[in-house]
Amino acid sequence: MEFVRINDFLHSKERFFINHYQIEALLENIPQIIYMKDYDGNYITGTKHARKFVEKGIDVLHGIKLDFPQMKKTNSAEDRFVVENNKIVSTEREINDINGSNHWYSIYKAPIHDFDNNVIGLVVMVNNNDESKLLNAQRETFVASLGHDLKNPTLAQIRAVELLLKGNFGEIPTEQRPILEMVLDSCRYMNAMLASLLATYRNEKGVVKLHYEELSLEDLACECVDEMIYYAKDKEVEIYIEKERSSSKIFADKVQIKRVIMNLLSNGIKYAYKNSKLQISLYNENNYTCFKFENNSPYIPRDKQEAIFARYVSYAEAHKELGIGLGLYSSQKIIEAHDGKIFVESFKDNRNIFGFKLPNNIADKEKVRTVTF
Repeated sequence: MEFVRINDFLHSKERFFINHYQIEALLENIPQIIYMKDYDGNYITGTKHARKFVEKGIDVLHGIKLDFPQMKKTNSAEDRFVVENNKIVSTEREINDINGSNHWYSIYKAPIHDFDNNVIGLVVMVNNNDESKLLNAQRETFVASLGHDLKNPTLAQIRAVELLLKGNFGEIPTEQRPILEMVLDSCRYMNAMLASLLATYRNEKGVVKLHYEELSLEDLACECVDEMIYYAKDKEVEIYIEKERSSSKIFADKVQIKRVIMNLLSNGIKYAYKNSKLQISLYNENNYTCFKFENNSPYIPRDKQEAIFARYVSYAEAHKELGIGLGLYSSQKIIEAHDGKIFVESFKDNRNIFGFKLPNNIADKEKVRTVTF
């Protein structure tokens, strides 16, 4: 029996030896800053370059020497919070280097527990985000520049159509006037959308301030239908609007709600069967003013109905077509920012319903409201 106990001890010692060096080999070769500290904040172990980061503020992986006193003060406060409150901290922040330049780091800290679930230390993972921040800045600059450059021809189109409608270049035939008015409305909508785009990219978090006003949902829906009518005719889809007698006045951001309606109608027309109808309904339900349409189009499985509003998941995906999946995602964000609800229903007889509800009563109309994309 004694021999067995000694043998077991040797085996356990051998296992410890193997596990120890496996961990050491793993830590030595991971190209990231990961380390562990004890309850009092003393460094225990970490990946190859972690000790220099912790004790000197040197990010060897990216060749950066950080402002160590500033970094140490923030790190110590965070470490104490993690171990004393048994909480995870996940943050992204700027840290200056010794030359005063800013660098972005994402930092994750989690408590380490013993077998009795007592906190005995913490594990920390640090990642430099400078490259991704630079790429994001370049992307935002490109989109903002593109939006700015598109504004000039859009304004020129608006002015040209306005002059045509005023008769500055001769009398416009009566039958052509509605088409020119529709073109003018579309150009003005495009101009408003470009302004919204520029506002979004001026804010690095993609936050757009909502500009609330009282407006008629019926008038806005009719305006959108007028702009989409020729697209619908090309697709051989007839559009009808059905409304209740009660008021359809809402308090909302006109540009953003129009954006939602245009996105929904565009999808509704695109996927509707040829020679079919698209029925729009405006109605009141409890304390909400509602917009919805019903069309005849392919059935959307239940597991796709919720996912369809996710970012980069498109309505087209259900029909194996190309689509970037931002229209419905943006629409949901806009409606939720208005404290509303967006919805979809699909039936196996190839009827689909898309719509949204907006609250009739808005508390604190002067409050600044935003939507984050």
